[in-house]
Amino acid sequence: MEQVIIKDYDPNWAIQFEQEKQNIQSILVNDIVDIEHIGSTAIIGLAAKPVLDIAVAVNHLDDTAYMIEPLKKLQYEFVEHNDFPHRRFFRKGQWRAGTHHLHVYQINSESWNEQLLFHDYLR
Repeated sequence: MEQVIIKDYDPNWAIQFEQEKQNIQSILVNDIVDIEHIGSTAIIGLAAKPVLDIAVAVNHLDDTAYMIEPLKKLQYEFVEHNDFPHRRFFRKGQWRAGTHHLHVYQINSESWNEQLLFHDYLR
């Protein structure tokens, strides 16, 4: 069984998110509608698995295949998840040892709105 490591809250997670946000925006400059830090590392004071979760909103989820090659330049790998048809998923780092998870949603979709509502509630 895989061991899950939980670390005390690290304020550098917010700094790392801002840096990664800039990197992603620079490579997908005209394609992103919004980008948010989500997941447990986004909750100030919360101990968490040290994996940055990033939510990206786009206008049309069906048009995200073009993101695969540019995101490779930032070391993100596209991971197909047929069980999650309302998002696209990219991982940075090795399988089961990723450092960043990038979740792409259609703006104003139920999935995007639920993600933001959940994090607003916890913050």
